Amino acid sequence: MYGVSSYIMYKLIHIIIMKKSIALLLGGFESSSSTTPEFKAFYSTFKKEFTTELKSIGATNIVFSKGHFYISGFYTVNGQVWYFNLNDVRGMDYALKNHPYSCSSQLLYRTAKDYKDYSGGSNQYVRIESGMAQKMNY
Repeated sequence: MYGVSSYIMYKLIHIIIMKKSIALLLGGFESSSSTTPEFKAFYSTFKKEFTTELKSIGATNIVFSKGHFYISGFYTVNGQVWYFNLNDVRGMDYALKNHPYSCSSQLLYRTAKDYKDYSGGSNQYVRIESGMAQKMNY
């Protein structure tokens, strides 16, 4: 059982989990034929914050892949493998500000058979925000 101070600390940390990733997304990214320092910083931050989100729901075997301005990966919850994809982040600052509920401003996730299944189940989307893992349908 958690004490009151532990519970309050958990809630405070949980509230701020994705804040740095969101700030970097809202800052925008320069388009380039190579990986930019801004995207490298975003990838590292997103990986750390999203891992924390996923662990809050008991996810295990979390694997990330960095593409050309996109991030994808897999994780497991209760024996079910899940795939996720954060599509091309260039222009996502505009989408987040003007169309926050569009697919282009959200994280795609879906069931997968294994860690090589990139076509899996039906696409689902969740807003990138603190507590997002709790809102994903499992």
